[in-house]
Amino acid sequence: LATGVENLRLALDSMTMTPEIEARAVPLVDATAFLLATFTNESPEQLLPGTVFLYRDSALVGSTQFAGLAPAAKAHIGFGAIEGLRLKRTMPDRSTGDHGFISTSTEQQETAVLSVENLTTESWPLRVLDQVPYSEQDELAISYTAEPSASEENYDGGKGILSWTFDLAPTEKKEITLTQKLSWPEGKLLQ
Repeated sequence: LATGVENLRLALDSMTMTPEIEARAVPLVDATAFLLATFTNESPEQLLPGTVFLYRDSALVGSTQFAGLAPAAKAHIGFGAIEGLRLKRTMPDRSTGDHGFISTSTEQQETAVLSVENLTTESWPLRVLDQVPYSEQDELAISYTAEPSASEENYDGGKGILSWTFDLAPTEKKEITLTQKLSWPEGKLLQ
């Protein structure tokens, strides 16, 4: 038995696939956007699970555990933060109060402003994600408005997840204003 054989690596084969690239931005949880590559296994072969090394513009940016991929299946792989895409989420307005003439209800309204700024020298296809509450009770009414309107509601099957997609040019800054309103009958508590 030879020592150090666990360090042996064999190059099996190489395949070239063209991914869809987007910058994924979630201002609610992070101040930077992340590069996400989505690709489909166009080969007739099963891609095996294991450690994969990630290269971006011929530079090693890290490694990750790859779960494997069946033919015609789709995968998403993150390639790290894009430090030049800055995100911010502020809440300039939040109010709670009663309204009504004969029957009163209680309502809550809040506004969030999502801002994204490109400090890099290249244009990025950007997907901004945020959330609004959703109701599973008839007595709780929820509505929202977004300016600009969301490109997709319930993104990727997630209830209340909103998605905006657009290209963000170098030095460009965009804002999204999201206002949500919750109304429920008097005497009930919102928890």
